[in-house]
Amino acid sequence: MWKTLGVLLTVVVLVLMDKLMVEGFYTYTDPDPAGITNGGNLTVSITGRAADVLGKSNRDEVRLYCPGNVTTVNNYVDKWLVVDVVANKTTLPLHGMINVGPIINMRVPCQLRFYAHDTRGFFFRVSFQPNDIPVSFKGGPADPLQGHLAMTSSVTEMRATWVSADISDNDPSLWYMKASSSDTPKKIQAGAKTYAAGDMCGLTATTVSAIAFRDPGIIYSAVMTGLEPNTKYTYWYGAGNLSAISQKRIFTAPQSTTVAGTQTRCHIVAFADMGAWGGEHVSTQPWDSAAKSVVDLILKKWITPGQRVDLISHVGDISYALGQGFVWERFFFRVEPIATLVPYHVAIGNHEYDHVGHPSPKDPSGVEVSYNPSWGNYGNDSRGECGVPMERRFTMPSSPGSNGVFWYSHNVANVHMVVISTEHDISPGSTQARWLEQDLAGVNRNTQPWVIVGGHRSLYNNVYYDRVDGNLPVQLYLRQYLGALFAEYQVNVYLSGHYHNYVRTCPLDVHANCSSHGGGTTYITVGTGGGIAEPNTFSKPYWVQYNMTGSYGFVLFESTSDEQAEITFIASQTGQVMDRTTITRSKSANKTNGGGVGSGSGDEPQPTGVSAAALAGICIACIVLTTVIAAGVLYLGANRAKFGGSRRFSARASRGFVQFENQDTADEVD
Repeated sequence: MWKTLGVLLTVVVLVLMDKLMVEGFYTYTDPDPAGITNGGNLTVSITGRAADVLGKSNRDEVRLYCPGNVTTVNNYVDKWLVVDVVANKTTLPLHGMINVGPIINMRVPCQLRFYAHDTRGFFFRVSFQPNDIPVSFKGGPADPLQGHLAMTSSVTEMRATWVSADISDNDPSLWYMKASSSDTPKKIQAGAKTYAAGDMCGLTATTVSAIAFRDPGIIYSAVMTGLEPNTKYTYWYGAGNLSAISQKRIFTAPQSTTVAGTQTRCHIVAFADMGAWGGEHVSTQPWDSAAKSVVDLILKKWITPGQRVDLISHVGDISYALGQGFVWERFFFRVEPIATLVPYHVAIGNHEYDHVGHPSPKDPSGVEVSYNPSWGNYGNDSRGECGVPMERRFTMPSSPGSNGVFWYSHNVANVHMVVISTEHDISPGSTQARWLEQDLAGVNRNTQPWVIVGGHRSLYNNVYYDRVDGNLPVQLYLRQYLGALFAEYQVNVYLSGHYHNYVRTCPLDVHANCSSHGGGTTYITVGTGGGIAEPNTFSKPYWVQYNMTGSYGFVLFESTSDEQAEITFIASQTGQVMDRTTITRSKSANKTNGGGVGSGSGDEPQPTGVSAAALAGICIACIVLTTVIAAGVLYLGANRAKFGGSRRFSARASRGFVQFENQDTADEVD
């Protein structure tokens, strides 16, 4: 027996040695050896024995490691299948060129490595001479990237933010001037901030590695002041003492927000749940092809032709980094083309904030204990980020009582825009609830006749509506707390995501009845920014006027006048208008606190009014039912040997979610 094992071991060693000796040669064919631009593709010609090996299996891979000296095989930041990136698939095995990308400049040198499979299933690395394929970037570490704009509390200002390596000794600055002017540009010194692994609340975010926490660079920011309303400006930024300067871009300064009765038109684009999905490309679905279609359509059809977009509102679940720093880098590469031309505002989502620290002194929102009510599904969805990357990377407008990226408000032309955090306590008497009511009470409906509230979680969504899971109790509690408040102050639209589908309700009044004669709030779920679509499983409550899944896109809100606005959903992969409705309001409702009313495009059969007390009763019933099911599940799980069966029960008590599972389990993605 020992002799046989020895022979087998010798054979294995010889096979592995043979595989390790498989070598190839490469030449760059595009671009030149100076490096690629951020987000560019790299084309390489492969020759030698590597060309004979690669591509024989449809599982052979090209992996990208950043930095290039990573020694752990699985710590790659992207990968492609050889069969998908070879220039001519008819020439496999490879014998030719491969083209991979986009490759993101993360301020470190990177490396491409090749892995092949033989007929027996062995997985081995194919080496190259004189070394594996290095990847460098033309802009280098100082290249100013990830640019995005944001409004401030003043319509005469605009903030620009970008990221690079530390250029503090090389004059980090921003320059701007009227687009039609030949005057000397104004120069603003940029401020700087960053964050470290130790600033966050837990794993994965606090783990230092190529695929967890990585140096986010220095986040620079500067505010352009003295802007004239509705005027085009050219701006650029970077290191004044270096050649690392961004391209020049043009934005339009905000419209005036203080003149009543001007029939101002305001255009707001909204979506949620975008992300830079996954850790790799696959044959049919690159990591962000859906998100790319959303960005491309906004740029091509609205911004580039000169149609005005006043604001882009991304209402939560921004990058889906989940503690993986490289995903933030990829996300900003994707949205930069639109975020550098139009203010790009965000709401906090569960995948940016939710954590389980008790207490949580690192939480940048200032709460002592993270929000984890027993009836909800608030868990560790941020994988320890607890809002830190969001708070450092984005600076939103401030107002009295606001809380950074977590809750804030500002005016956009004739719209008062409010952003709340559905990941924090918003029940009556809470800090956020007191701020929200005070803010809504102070709106001047003569100059801002329209009020829009944005928050990540939906109040009305009909995916799995009849299923008892952690999302339904959250919906019902949010309705109980917010529905009456929105009715009292006549909020016109509530924008949300969380569910990866599109839903629009009829305008709902304080009793959750559809309003056929004005009044009410239209609730919109637009979790269609690029996240994996929800299954096509709908119930049809009376309040649903339109719903769809399996398509990506965005909502366009257009206040065509002070009395009328259009809401349109556009599918990004086809450019088709899938849903359009008109809401109206009455001038007679103009007053300081509240006053806006809306109406939908059609009537629905009406149930009797549903009071807040009834909703509370429904919530309590859901909680009791969930508790009973969970108790039974845990009992069965503890005694499953007694009951037998090939499947197992799983109770996710911390997320309020109970279901049957097969042996292969996966996290919920909301």
